[in-house]
Amino acid sequence: MYKLLNDEEDRHCLECGEPLYGRPDKKFCSSSCKSKYHGELRRWHNRLYSTTLDNLNRNYGILEHLYRLNNTGCPTSELLAMGFRPDFVTHRVEKKGKHLEYRCFDFVYNMSDSKLFNLRRL
Repeated sequence: MYKLLNDEEDRHCLECGEPLYGRPDKKFCSSSCKSKYHGELRRWHNRLYSTTLDNLNRNYGILEHLYRLNNTGCPTSELLAMGFRPDFVTHRVEKKGKHLEYRCFDFVYNMSDSKLFNLRRL
């Protein structure tokens, strides 16, 4: 009933590359290969999630520091020196005839190439 797939349909395990025997829709040669494959996908996803959240938290901390100093603006060069990553935001809104409005959790601000301005808390 089970057979090695012929050369036109030759398929291999997604984890180790061994030839597959059995059902035509089989993707892994063993349960251990299946576990390793999906474990690596989870690790990759968790690293990406963790990196993104770390960058958002760093940005939030910098914005909170500026806000506590009653500073509603800051040159971009200083922000970058503090570790601010402008590409990590929780929301971006394009206002008609105005600069883009960015949000990092409960902070709202506008940003141009040279400075961050109009920092406020929702």
